[in-house]
Amino acid sequence: MSDLFTLRPARPEDKGNIDAYAYWEGMDNMPSVENITVAESNEGDVVGFVRVAKGVNGIYHVNPVVVVSTWRGYGVGRALMEDAQQRFGELRLVARGSAVGFYKALGYTEITWDDVDKAEVDDCDHCPMREECAPLPMGKK
Repeated sequence: MSDLFTLRPARPEDKGNIDAYAYWEGMDNMPSVENITVAESNEGDVVGFVRVAKGVNGIYHVNPVVVVSTWRGYGVGRALMEDAQQRFGELRLVARGSAVGFYKALGYTEITWDDVDKAEVDDCDHCPMREECAPLPMGKK
């Protein structure tokens, strides 16, 4: 892990921070704290989170992983993703173009849109930022 942060399940009192961090990244509020793991700094601040949900295809999808900008580069995103992989096994996601390098460094590879949960595809299909975002479906077994 890290001497700077620990991972733990999200609690109801974390939801305000989680929603604010999602908003700053151009996303909607999370429906709940269910299936969310947070990274908490040694000072007790939430500095990142990952939400994992089981898709209708029976495979778990990451949507999203977010790290507070000032905490990027400290292994928070990597720790969150490795923990999710360990707990859920195969993971799929839709990466924003700017994050593709991060996921490739973790061993994720490009998959087809047909391999991604329909809800994830619909989000991208109807997103006004799709061209700017350049989403790419990715997965790791």
